[in-house]
Amino acid sequence: MKTDPCREGFSPFNSPHLAPAFELDTAIIAFSANLAASGLPTRISTAADVDTLITSLTSSIKALNLWQYYVLDVRREKAAVQERLVSSPAAWTGEAVVGKSVVELADLVRSSGKLDGVSSLAGRYTVRVDPGYASSLVSAAFKDVTNVEGLAEAWGRVVDVLNVPLYEEAASDLNTALEQIKGRLTYTRLEVNGPKLGEITAK
Repeated sequence: MKTDPCREGFSPFNSPHLAPAFELDTAIIAFSANLAASGLPTRISTAADVDTLITSLTSSIKALNLWQYYVLDVRREKAAVQERLVSSPAAWTGEAVVGKSVVELADLVRSSGKLDGVSSLAGRYTVRVDPGYASSLVSAAFKDVTNVEGLAEAWGRVVDVLNVPLYEEAASDLNTALEQIKGRLTYTRLEVNGPKLGEITAK
């Protein structure tokens, strides 16, 4: 009987928060295997070679859209609120929110612990807010909006604010990863006191 390698040790199968890291590692391996075909240096002779590889790798990694592991899906959030407002609207039971700005409402969502899945990295768009809470909040906050489409759009504006620090976290994590990759590449392939590993391959 064969053993599924994804079930052995730590993997996205048993540790969902590793999913973006697994995608990143897979992308790096694929990138390394195709350097020559892409016209990129496979041997590092200068700092310029390092910069060339990191620039190209950055483009490859950004194409993965790993930020989706960090943020709320605005479209899904709006659709869920609109559906809840139509099917089973709930009364707001929290503090007075009439006249509050979208920034203040976003702060309230965070401070109330209603932002679920933050930093779990378990999947794309796993961060969300319960639509019952969200729909009752916007209904109470935007008394001048009388249709569900308008209230859903209002919730979308709140979600945009909620997403700002999450996008920043995603960008920070990516920059950190790229800095570490650049540092390791420089040390292992270029520095005089490094191991001088030689040609870069998929291995």
